[in-house]
Amino acid sequence: MSAVGAYCWKDLFWLTNEIFLTMLASRYPTRVSCTLSASQTWLEIVRAGSRINLTARGSGVGAAIFSWSVTDPYEQLSDAYTFMELRRARPSVGDDLYSTLRRPMLSLERDDAGHGIDLLRHDCWWPRDTCRDALAEQAKTNGIPSPLWGDWPYALNVFARTRIGESGDLIDDPVATRQGSRIELRARFDVVVAVMAAGTVSPAIDVLVEPA
Repeated sequence: MSAVGAYCWKDLFWLTNEIFLTMLASRYPTRVSCTLSASQTWLEIVRAGSRINLTARGSGVGAAIFSWSVTDPYEQLSDAYTFMELRRARPSVGDDLYSTLRRPMLSLERDDAGHGIDLLRHDCWWPRDTCRDALAEQAKTNGIPSPLWGDWPYALNVFARTRIGESGDLIDDPVATRQGSRIELRARFDVVVAVMAAGTVSPAIDVLVEPA
């Protein structure tokens, strides 16, 4: 096969794959609700424009969040690119959270806790490997495309905050959550969202996805 022919077949493969994944996303339910205790996971396809509500069941709870594009699991929610685009470590309501392609991926529309998304420390609630093992297995079980095991993104943590000490070390800065505290995100395009809950209260987090 000529180089031109190989190139055309490669383009056809990616186009067919993207069409398949877009159709997969279109079949997913638009409204989802669940309650998670610490260490429990949730992973679903979320349609463009949908709101993702994360509500605390009490103080001392939080969650690690991962996200990637439905059509390209290697376009992933990125703490690093969000930090670079915002030029600050604490997203505020109205800010976008960016992908590894520097596209707005999720928008922050509500944050009852105040600066309750942590960009500085991806392992605030759980070690990355712990989240990856649990969520990769769930993605496989649900038949949802996900990155290869070695290419998983790092988490953004909600209801978590880190400050930088005088010596440059990272210090936990607890977020004052209470029952009913909510963080609300909006998907800018079709994405997979994965959540692993954490905390000392059980149940810990309510997850609600509402259509646009």
